[in-house]
Amino acid sequence: MIKKYGKAALFAAIAGSCSYVSAATIAVTAAPGSEVVSLEGAAAAANVGLTMVTVTLNETHFAQDQIQLVLTGANFASYGVTGPSVTCNGTDFLLESALATPGNTATFTIYQKSAGATSIGKVCSFASLAVLSSSLTSAGNVTIQSRRVSAGVNSDAATAATAFSVGSQITGITVLSALNGVIDFQNSLGLGFAADDAALGTTAGARTDFNGKGDALTLQVESRNTFGSTTGSLTVGFALAAASGKSFSFLDDGGACGTSAELNRSTSVGRVATSAGSVTINAACTTVTYAGTVGPLTGTARNITLEFGHKSATPSTGVVIEPMTFPAITATITQGSTVRATNAALLPGTWTSNGSTVQIPYMPVNSTAGAGKIDPVVVISNRSSATGSISATLRDEAGNTCALTDAQLGTVAGNRTKSIGGLIRDAAAGSSCPTLNVAGGERLSITLNVTLPSGSTEVYSGYTVGGADRVTVVNSSNGVPNP
Repeated sequence: MIKKYGKAALFAAIAGSCSYVSAATIAVTAAPGSEVVSLEGAAAAANVGLTMVTVTLNETHFAQDQIQLVLTGANFASYGVTGPSVTCNGTDFLLESALATPGNTATFTIYQKSAGATSIGKVCSFASLAVLSSSLTSAGNVTIQSRRVSAGVNSDAATAATAFSVGSQITGITVLSALNGVIDFQNSLGLGFAADDAALGTTAGARTDFNGKGDALTLQVESRNTFGSTTGSLTVGFALAAASGKSFSFLDDGGACGTSAELNRSTSVGRVATSAGSVTINAACTTVTYAGTVGPLTGTARNITLEFGHKSATPSTGVVIEPMTFPAITATITQGSTVRATNAALLPGTWTSNGSTVQIPYMPVNSTAGAGKIDPVVVISNRSSATGSISATLRDEAGNTCALTDAQLGTVAGNRTKSIGGLIRDAAAGSSCPTLNVAGGERLSITLNVTLPSGSTEVYSGYTVGGADRVTVVNSSNGVPNP
């Protein structure tokens, strides 16, 4: 029969006459060692063992006092009738463990001592404790602290010790290869690209029914080995939006967008291929969305690739691909309903073009009304069947520049002409170009960019003075200007 002692039965002579008693100290070794415990793996893994927890006592403990071990950032796993193994310097005094589910606090009650023994300096060792894996829900350190509880009052709290660290297996989501396609207006009317990334190759159906040159976006998911890593796949997704005012209509020219947009339909010639997963497009053809899985994430980088192009190796029909700089995308990796990683600042790249570039080296402008008013005359002639977007850069004598977009200068339809001299005049004299002072007269150098084949594009340039007397200005599309 175990004999229990009351409060009066003290452990031997202690430093009771001292005015200060130092706190207990605690040390822990855990099964993960120096490894980080996987957040993803903890969702379904076995519990994480605490190999040994030792508490050095520095205060008087009585029978029926309690020693508690308290976790921060996790809960203890349940233990059975026998409980964890506990020894305190042999049999000087013993601890009885509480049963059932302990939560973040494991409680042990003193129930026997050796007469004349002291608790100060004694070392209690706790073996076979474990942390409940499912309680590991956030990254950070799991710490453990001990404390004495006497008559419901806490004291002798040890400084917390780190048991182990918890973190994601995923270390980053980056753009490995950005979109950088040059839309080919010289050889394929802007229906395809001038060079081929060939990122997905032609094996295993990666580019089925995709014979043209492709431009690819590749995201890379980086990972690390962790304690209890999951080898399963996680869900990954992102949405690639077209630049403002632009679209991916070349991908669904058969459906004409706006109704039930569908990728890679037989009636369309634009194509998008992916390394895995699925790709969809919204009805307005302004957003392409990827959804798939990635894994296993155990130290090896995994790539996700989208590649855009044309069904034909020599494109001659379809919808023109629009030059644009793509806005940032957000890639998210989830495990079930839990977000494990996200990056909201991924820059997917830019599509440029090799369309016509025309230099107008000299163009006088004076927006003041009257006989001295000088109006530029710029007429673009398009002899191809494609529709071209127009942009321009203006430079004054002081070297100040002003960029005009296609939103300001518009487009020129197939086999048509378009006059943009008035648009350039108004932009130069208005709020679009505040650095240019043309009210008192200015001489501009103009660079026109038109997304059309240079062989079928010509620009007439000149100016009028006071509404009459047109003067021709030679440009790079119709002659070589004199120095």
